[in-house]
Amino acid sequence: MATIKYLISKRGGDRPEVIIRLKVNQSQRVQAKVNGIFVYRAYWSEKKQKEDTSRMYVKPWEEKEMDANNIKLANLKETIIQRCKIVAEEDITGEWLKEQIDQILHPSKYEPKTAKPITLMEAVQSFLDNPENRLTQDGNPVKKSTQREYNQVKNHLTAYLGSLGKDDIETDELDSVFHSKFVHFLYGTQGLKKNTVGKMIRCLKTIINNAVPRAQRVNCEFVDSNKCKAFAEEVDNIYLTEEELQKIATVEIKTPYLDRVRDQFLLLAWTGCRYSDLGKLTGKPITEEGFSCYKLTQQKTGNEVTIPILPETDRILRKYNYNMPKPMANQKFNEYIKDVAKMAKLDDKVTIKHTEQDNNGEVCAVKRTYRKWEVVTAHTARRSFASNMYNRDFNTMMIMAITGHKTEKAFLTYIKVKPEEHAKKMFKQFMEQERRRREEESSENQQ
Repeated sequence: MATIKYLISKRGGDRPEVIIRLKVNQSQRVQAKVNGIFVYRAYWSEKKQKEDTSRMYVKPWEEKEMDANNIKLANLKETIIQRCKIVAEEDITGEWLKEQIDQILHPSKYEPKTAKPITLMEAVQSFLDNPENRLTQDGNPVKKSTQREYNQVKNHLTAYLGSLGKDDIETDELDSVFHSKFVHFLYGTQGLKKNTVGKMIRCLKTIINNAVPRAQRVNCEFVDSNKCKAFAEEVDNIYLTEEELQKIATVEIKTPYLDRVRDQFLLLAWTGCRYSDLGKLTGKPITEEGFSCYKLTQQKTGNEVTIPILPETDRILRKYNYNMPKPMANQKFNEYIKDVAKMAKLDDKVTIKHTEQDNNGEVCAVKRTYRKWEVVTAHTARRSFASNMYNRDFNTMMIMAITGHKTEKAFLTYIKVKPEEHAKKMFKQFMEQERRRREEESSENQQ
């Protein structure tokens, strides 16, 4: 059976530290210093193995301190003896004894540490840091455009919390009430439309799901899609018909930079590319099996697409000797293409419906009428390509292979074809099928 004896150090003057000597068996003894317990040399009793408070001339404060030391030493001895019973003798070393002393005297050092809950803005900043080390769901690196969207979320959150007189909040405050108030702030104060608001909510959900520990997210109502929705609506964006594209192509433009904007817009309208890929439509196209094309990786999705060089595309490329000017900032381009569309007299009235917050703070659907040139943007070109190719009766999957859409559902919400155009398309195809059927019947009868 293990036994313990206390010794006091020869060093330390009148207040030496205690040394604990542990006898494991007849041949095995280990010892270690009891750091932090200083006894009175004059009152230490070797026989009693403690400080003797019954001695003469012990002052009250000395007695109080010695009582505390004696309790610690008694508890230390008893606990170590108990731990010796459940440990193999060969594992009882000086290091083991030193560790046991520290655990018994300083238990708080060995308690499981509870991580401090991360706050909302801490989670946002953590998510924004080192984006190059983060991957999307399909395993691709996060795009710069996506990173900008997350930065916008941070800016909107900072503005919202500032309106409340706060810098930050706990994540368990992200409930349905926060969702409702933040959405109204985005609609009203920030003036965002429904789809942009929905995008901000989706981005914030992504941040929380990635930057907040799972155990902490249990109390975060915001990530519950049933209680806090990230909504969207189909937008009444326009497209330009081939006749309207021809108006843009033939209008006289004497200003060099507007002429370049016109050509770049038409290039997008006849290739179906996004504005972010415009800079890739340069250099000599590849010639394969009798046709020319560009092969590129879309910046937004990472999809590999092959873009055929149609006659109008080739005309523009030849004009610049296959060395297209570097694209300007998208915002500036959208400003200038409106000037071009106005010169081309695209004055037809169009009604655009979207959801926003009115002056009374109510979120509602709003319809506004514009001249067509007022709502033309760089993205109108891509929608025009998809819609015009659809109207030409090209197979949907064929067009999707050019535009890079992954699902037919996404593509069909993307094209902008009026209901009457669908009706005309069906009528035309039906009549063509009828004509072929009659020809086949006539041919069979003649035989």
